[in-house]
Formats: sequence, structure tokens, C-alpha cells
Amino acid sequence: MKKILILFINLIPCLVFSLSGGGGYFSFGNSVINIDNFNILLQNSGYSKMSDNFVSFGGGGQVISDNVIIGGEGHGLSGKEEYLGSGYNASISAGYGFFNIGYIVLNVGNLSVYPLLGIGGGGIDVKIYEQTIPSFNDILLNPKKGVQIKTGGFLLSISLCTEYLLNLGESYSINKGGIVLGLRFGYTVSPNYNWTLDNGINIPGSPEIGINGYFVSLSVGFGGFNY
Repeated sequence: MKKILILFINLIPCLVFSLSGGGGYFSFGNSVINIDNFNILLQNSGYSKMSDNFVSFGGGGQVISDNVIIGGEGHGLSGKEEYLGSGYNASISAGYGFFNIGYIVLNVGNLSVYPLLGIGGGGIDVKIYEQTIPSFNDILLNPKKGVQIKTGGFLLSISLCTEYLLNLGESYSINKGGIVLGLRFGYTVSPNYNWTLDNGINIPGSPEIGINGYFVSLSVGFGGFNY
């Protein structure tokens, strides 16, 4: 037991070794947003419910100073176009951006692990429109061929990130630099938003919904670090 304790004490400096640097990345993954209240209203009106699964894509950048991480990111979420019934199609999409702060809690070789807190905002956009493609004259004669509604506001993100550096060499200004591969699991939390038409007019009786749900993403980027 004493030997194990001594080994652990000797290992601690390696696990929390101070790291500084920065980089940028592109990310893609999957997000699930809780749209149950919206789907209930769709089904009550005789339509099919929509999928809560989204493909996410985006990017960001961050700087690291003595293991403290500060950065920013933005992402778009795209859902598939779906047939609701009664001759109508619908599509739903979302997007958000964050100011991030985190701290590297594990740093072994080229592997880093850190929690990340994001503070920002986001929005959801829904389009419902006739399945048939109208002519321009049809649109002028009957403009009510479809509707676009949206909602959005304050948003938080909590995630756990793992990154691995594929070291491509050293320079006079950095100890290591190269391609950074990342894996991230997290959850977005928001209050319920008010729905509006595309022109900003509030919609009475709209469902309570926010960008609440989990996400997983992979990232590829470039970075340079000093130890």
C-alpha cells in the first residue's frame, strides 16, 4: 500500500503538468434536442411528429495559459426534411455560439482531458410548407403557402473534452505542434423560449421549448503548445 501511495504522489506532477498554447478546430457530430412539446401540438393537429436528431457542424478556437482554457465556438444543427401529412413538408434547424472557459485536469503525454463551460445563445428555426411546388403566380395569388417560425435566447453548455495531439515537430516558439483530434460529450441547457414569426411578431399559445439536450462531437484542428 505504501509503494502504491508513493507511486501516485510521484505521478501527480505528470498528470497536471502546466500547459500553454492554443489552436483552432472544425467539428461535426450528433445532437438531440427535446422538442416533445412541439411534437405534441403537431400530433394534436393531425400531423406526424418530427425527429429530435440533428447533425451538427461548426468550429472554434481557444487559447491555453497554465492549463486555463478560454475560447469560443459556433455550431449549426441540421434536421432532415420530413413529410408531416396533409400535403405539407417541414424542416427544423438550430444554431448556437458560446464563450468557453475550462481547465485541463489531465495531461499525459499528448493526451489532454478537460471540462468546459460555455455561455452564449442559440435559436431554433422551423419551416412548414406545401409539398407541391407553386408557380410564382400561385404565390402572389395565395401567399399563405407556408410559414416560418423561430425561437431562441440564452444558452449554457457543459461538456467533457478529450484531445490528442499528433505531433508534427517543434519550433523555436513551441515545444509541440501539429494536428489535434478531439472527442467531446456534453449537454446544452436553456430556459423555454417564446416563438415568433419570421418578422418577429410573438405567437400566442406557442409550445414551451428550449435547446435542451445532449451532444457528441468529433473535432480536427491544429495547435501548438508549450510545457
